[in-house]
Amino acid sequence: MIFVTVGTQKFPFDRLFIELDRLIGEGLLKEEVIAQIGYTKYQPKNFSTSQFLTEDEVEKYMNSSKIVITHAGTSSIINCMKKKKKTVVIPRLSKFNEHIDDHQIEIATLFKEKNAVELVENIEDLQKKIQECESKEYNFLTFDNQLLLASIRDYITGN
Repeated sequence: MIFVTVGTQKFPFDRLFIELDRLIGEGLLKEEVIAQIGYTKYQPKNFSTSQFLTEDEVEKYMNSSKIVITHAGTSSIINCMKKKKKTVVIPRLSKFNEHIDDHQIEIATLFKEKNAVELVENIEDLQKKIQECESKEYNFLTFDNQLLLASIRDYITGN
């Protein structure tokens, strides 16, 4: 299953869902897709969608998914990395009125350079990037804060 989440930004993300709908409709993507579409105006015909999901629903779908497709929201990407999910990231772009600027390109590029995600720069490459993601190994960051806690403990206790 592929889970798609685009966060709660008050901007549409039509080009992502139009392309996913096309890929499934033409039989080019066979995997089940479940999507949280936020303020997207386009209504896909070929897969299940919800405008928004509860935190528990996001957890359930993310845990059940083989791949997560997401916008380049930091929280969404880090959540995928914590769960060691293969992640395809599509930055929202201002030229499509998907955000007020293009800061998501910088975020997505940073994670791509760390080999933590698959970056889609052109929506026409979505199918190819999903296929690459299935067979590729990624560097999932670890979030171990034990060193930080020990340092704080040492500072407080004077060690």
